[in-house]
Amino acid sequence: MPSPTQSDPINEPTPPTSKRAVITAPDFSGTPQPIRELAGRADFPQCAHGVYIDIQGFAGVLVEIIAQSIKVRPPEGMTQRFNVNRLKALYAPEVRPDPVAFTVPARADDRPAVPRRETVQEKPASPERTYVSAPDFTASVQPIQAYAGQPDFPKCAYGKHVEIEGYTGVVVEFIRGSIKIRSAAGTTRSYNAEVLRKNYGSP
Repeated sequence: MPSPTQSDPINEPTPPTSKRAVITAPDFSGTPQPIRELAGRADFPQCAHGVYIDIQGFAGVLVEIIAQSIKVRPPEGMTQRFNVNRLKALYAPEVRPDPVAFTVPARADDRPAVPRRETVQEKPASPERTYVSAPDFTASVQPIQAYAGQPDFPKCAYGKHVEIEGYTGVVVEFIRGSIKIRSAAGTTRSYNAEVLRKNYGSP
């Protein structure tokens, strides 16, 4: 059976977040604030401590910050735990550097230099990333067997709500022969597409 790799490796670690006091009486009044409005701030997650927030349809108050994780308690149901770095990667706006302007130097002879127009160095376009940024966890869950045997697997499973050995989530990305599946709780697991085809695609 396939074994998932480590969930969500982070390329650039962030300094540890100090632990904040646990909120025992959360305030659920008002409309929950979308996580996108907070994840891009420099003081996140501290700025969201005690705030009624909405993480992709999961609404609750951020009641506790522990290292690189936050705990969010909904008005009803169980408290969920989310990775801070993962939330920043998914919901913080991308920061693009400004183009670098430069001027062509004048000629080194005795003749007066001809004025040159200032040129702006264009940033080369980066390839589009195929990624489901807003997975639909309300769709019905289908076993991976429903897709692994199809000729266009894993493309046919892109964006689908699937189940693999008890783990459920939406197929959000393809990377070099692997597929990434994100659960409603915010964790992501990677699976080898060829192994899934071999183990679950046979009739």
